[in-house]
Amino acid sequence: MAGRRSGAQALVESLFSAGVDTVYGVPGEETTALMAALHDSEMAFVLCRHEQAAAFMAGVHGRLTGRPAACLATLGPGATNLVTGVADATLDFVPMIAITGQGGCGRLGRESHQIIDLEALFAPVTKQSRTLLEADAVPGAVAEAVRLARAEKPGAVHLCLPEDVADAQTALRDVPVPQVLPSPPAPEAIAQALTLLTRAERPILLAGAGVIRAGATAELRAFAEATGIAVVTSFMAGGVLPPEHELTLFTVGQPEGDYVDLSFEAADLIVSVGFDPVEYPAADLSRDGAIPVLHLGAGPAPADAGWHVAGQVVAGLPETLAALAEALEARRWDMPPAFAGVQAGMRKAFARAYSTSSEGPVAPQDICAEITRQLRAEDTVLSGVGLHKLWIARHVLPRRPGQVIIPNGLAGMGLALPGAVAAARLQQAGRVLAICGDGDVMMNVQDMETAARLGLDLTVMVWEDGGYGLIDAHQQKAGDDSTFGFGTPDWGRLARAFGWSHAPVAGLSELGEILRAGHDSAGPTLVSVPVDYAAGGGLPGVRPAA
Repeated sequence: MAGRRSGAQALVESLFSAGVDTVYGVPGEETTALMAALHDSEMAFVLCRHEQAAAFMAGVHGRLTGRPAACLATLGPGATNLVTGVADATLDFVPMIAITGQGGCGRLGRESHQIIDLEALFAPVTKQSRTLLEADAVPGAVAEAVRLARAEKPGAVHLCLPEDVADAQTALRDVPVPQVLPSPPAPEAIAQALTLLTRAERPILLAGAGVIRAGATAELRAFAEATGIAVVTSFMAGGVLPPEHELTLFTVGQPEGDYVDLSFEAADLIVSVGFDPVEYPAADLSRDGAIPVLHLGAGPAPADAGWHVAGQVVAGLPETLAALAEALEARRWDMPPAFAGVQAGMRKAFARAYSTSSEGPVAPQDICAEITRQLRAEDTVLSGVGLHKLWIARHVLPRRPGQVIIPNGLAGMGLALPGAVAAARLQQAGRVLAICGDGDVMMNVQDMETAARLGLDLTVMVWEDGGYGLIDAHQQKAGDDSTFGFGTPDWGRLARAFGWSHAPVAGLSELGEILRAGHDSAGPTLVSVPVDYAAGGGLPGVRPAA
């Protein structure tokens, strides 16, 4: 019958019509029909070397574009490999569509080769997990999946396609994805917020990742400049103010006492703007609820976040910030001395040199300072997870919002290298730099082949200390002298085996030149640099004694 198509074709075509233009994945026997449909479509398919890497790539794609990409795996071990990257997207509120193949419907619920309940497996780490049991269900299910993935708070949605449903026929066409416009702020909520603000003598703006998701950076900056209220960001919201801005107090979130923490200790009102409690424990910021909070966000504040929400405006952030600025008229706050001291302390820390020698291992602050010096607005930086992440979050100073991608909600190791592949595919100008620990980089080292096969221009920098530095630091803090050291590969041989260039850093004197050469070279480059965390003080952000 004319106009009929398979379930697999309906899935691919419905995704594409909904704005999903890229699939990252690893095929399998049960995705044969899907792969054929992808081949015949306008969708881009990026063949990966591990399903976890595919999910991380899709997640970074979503972070950079605001639109979901898809990740694909087959049933059984392919699907289980996908879970970590899918959970990362959900906990960092990144839109994603996760697709898994599955055995035929007659095998579901029975003891059968490679069959596990994939709908149940993905349910805890997605906004919705659904098995498509008939081809006619596919178009509507795809539209709802994309709507859910993009709706605030964004996240991953899982669709499981049994192989017989992929082969079955449907005459149903694509279903449009409904567009929901943000709600305007309620006048009574603006009035409540105005009361809290005008009573405060030392308010502070806490900007979270929701500011970037909402595209509200310009409005936040305008509000801060109109009122004189200083801005602190979470790790994930770095760059909403440039580092030289007179109102920035930089990032909060270090596990030890930091200069920035002093600003919260001095504040009498926290204005939370697009901040998600998954970014940092709210109780730690508000002195266990002692400081009242004004919540501004597209959704209501969780009641159990750990701080006292004295008022909230639930609406689109650009509209809320504009309405508040207008309501406050010409009201301005002077920067309190405590806030000015925080800013001065941070700037002094950024300006210092920490390495004890120009040769040998380099202090993490000095590596970050060189990265910041060379950072252009068009560049993209991705951090892995480990001790290096804390240094990057504090000492690499982004020039624009979203420029430095830091996985923080799930904080799973292994995102930076495959994420750099996705970023480099999307990058029209500038350079992609992934920064990994020597533990983190090995989590998805196999996708160095993907970068080489695609001929991508990117740099992966490995901080080498031969151990799980963050775990060692916590063990030592607990009074346990256990350490978890491991061997590292010959980075030069590893790079050459995958068709990469290798640039070893012998010390601080070579770092700047090698970074510049990596930025300018064609193809993927691996930069290895020995790091001296002890020279940097161990953990970042520890306030020096008075």
